Amino acid sequence: LTCPLLRSDFDRCLRSAMTTEVLKTYASIDKCFAFKLPPRTGAGQYSAKSWGEPVWEGMCKMVGKGGKGLILLENENGGYFAKSPVAIDTTLEGVADSSRYFVLKVVGDGGRHAYVGIGFGDRAHAFDLKSGIQRFQSILKAETDAKSGKGDIIPDTDFSLGQGEQIKINLTKDKLKSPSEKKKKGSKKKKSSSKSKKAGDVPSDWVTF
Repeated sequence: LTCPLLRSDFDRCLRSAMTTEVLKTYASIDKCFAFKLPPRTGAGQYSAKSWGEPVWEGMCKMVGKGGKGLILLENENGGYFAKSPVAIDTTLEGVADSSRYFVLKVVGDGGRHAYVGIGFGDRAHAFDLKSGIQRFQSILKAETDAKSGKGDIIPDTDFSLGQGEQIKINLTKDKLKSPSEKKKKGSKKKKSSSKSKKAGDVPSDWVTF
């Protein structure tokens, strides 16, 4: 099944993705369902139970190239049913009665658009799609902030010496010795101090017992 509104520019989009920048896949779900949406009543959320039977079944992918992201609904034979652009502020519209179903804005040539419902059999698959969108948006935001200078800025600090300033380093002979040599010297001091405690080694005016 092919959505006639959204067909002609898929191949061109994917060919251009292979030219200069790498096409990255942020999420890939093997089984996804698409639904024709009934007319929306009021300003509330859709209810997935009112969508009826799915009109399409295939793979759902979230891909990105440079600053452009797409949610692709891919047929089993490799063609495409629909695409939905993902920008830095894109959010998936949920439904009132399930965390596995969403309302997707799909776009065709000339900016024409329509809304379809999509759903997954497993809650983890819905989470994978949302996480893939968030990862793409996080990377896109970081790149945008870096280009505009809004990222973390480390101030330049001049650590060079001023005119006439000098650094004085006091290296004594004892400080240049290795730890093992210092340890030996310390043990010698202990031995000599223990010898000094003998009566014959102390000054004659000391009182000894």
